[in-house]
Amino acid sequence: MDFRAHVYSPLQNQALWLAATLYGEASFDDADYALTELGGPQRFEDEEYGLAPLIRQIRSFNSGFMDSFSSQPALSLTLAGPGTPVGLPAASAAAGLATGAGGAIVLASERARAYAAAVPLYGQGGTQWRWFELEGYPPAPAYLSPGEADFLLTTATREAAELIERMGPIATDLPNPRLTVGTLSDFYDTPGLPSSIAPRAAKLIARADRVSAIIETVTARINDHTFDPGLLSLGRHIRQARMSAVTYATVEWARVYDRNLHAR
Repeated sequence: MDFRAHVYSPLQNQALWLAATLYGEASFDDADYALTELGGPQRFEDEEYGLAPLIRQIRSFNSGFMDSFSSQPALSLTLAGPGTPVGLPAASAAAGLATGAGGAIVLASERARAYAAAVPLYGQGGTQWRWFELEGYPPAPAYLSPGEADFLLTTATREAAELIERMGPIATDLPNPRLTVGTLSDFYDTPGLPSSIAPRAAKLIARADRVSAIIETVTARINDHTFDPGLLSLGRHIRQARMSAVTYATVEWARVYDRNLHAR
């Protein structure tokens, strides 16, 4: 079983870089570099490779929403996994693709009961983004505060540590568990976050990355699956933390955007 798919998705950083670009907090070149690092060359639908068509589509879709500040972010993240449904309309093509991709980026609309979902399809040739405009209410953004999500992750960290300790002699098969966890944490950090991200969101993501590295050390590196059911349940807390961090960061960027818009 690929546990990394349950605790990590490049969608987290892709969503953050797209949101930062949308709110004028990151340059197009920086976002293009980051998304290429995360998923190779970017393509929107069947157009030629390049990030510009996706950015253009997002701005066109929710520009009216952004002009009127709302506590709901213009862009949010939904992640799928055991115990975490993707939240898009059941049996729809969007939900099917998003579940397979591990999630989707959700775009708010100024129209009532309308929203869009951008779903990445990862492959050797890069990332192809599929666009769906949907009727109804979008999946609710992760409204847990960073403090609440961090508390859940603290509990998850303690449980993961207890699982490792209970493994006893099995864990000694790994020459340096702490070094392995640190190496995996470095993987999760690539390619970094937008410099203007709210510190509380960045700290929450760092905690999620650390717990993810511990889980991967226990499973893939030590290669013992005795505690798979318990570790899978921890993945839900990690996904919740990642979604909460994206929501918090995006709402903070929206506040700055709204303040600058009305100061003109």
